[in-house]
Amino acid sequence: MGRAFTDAERSAVQEKLRRTGLKLFAEKGIRGVSIRDLTAAAGIAQGGFYSFYQDKNDFLTDLIAFRVREKLALLRLKTPESLQNPLEFLSNVFYSEGMHLKDNQIFNNIVSDTLIFFCDRETEIQDRVSQLYRDYLKELATYWSDNGYTVLLDTDGLMNLIRAAAILFSNASLLDASCFETIYRQFCDTEVPLFVKVTPR
Repeated sequence: MGRAFTDAERSAVQEKLRRTGLKLFAEKGIRGVSIRDLTAAAGIAQGGFYSFYQDKNDFLTDLIAFRVREKLALLRLKTPESLQNPLEFLSNVFYSEGMHLKDNQIFNNIVSDTLIFFCDRETEIQDRVSQLYRDYLKELATYWSDNGYTVLLDTDGLMNLIRAAAILFSNASLLDASCFETIYRQFCDTEVPLFVKVTPR
């Protein structure tokens, strides 16, 4: 068991572990990074890692949630822009976030380490990460409703749409690279409106 940290130390060390983890996993993949690699790169004792996380999988789940919170914080800054065309805004969110994942090769094939990790820990990730997306979607719907729109939002349908997008990303290598962006754009523009109805009052 690692030594006790003050609140300020905990915050600083955890931030360093997360930033280091994001860099290492992007470079070497999930299987290519050990806890020893992570702590050495972060400049902390290996035992200190266990003051925060049970194991590498626990760290990865926290890292995914951390990254999602960061991305959603940036999206929230753009919420006022959504009033001009809420459906287009949400479709663009699905498109831009999906292409970001693809461009960073998070899901590069059907047997990718990331996809296997998601499948193995689906329940825990759903509990810790999916709720973040659900909260964001509900906030959007409330904002639109408070600003002159009638909103019908199928959150479960949109969450399943995110899962369907992940399947597309994991099989992107089967498609002509020049066509994938067009196909995914059409997917977002066609599917998002099936689960969100927004009309001016």
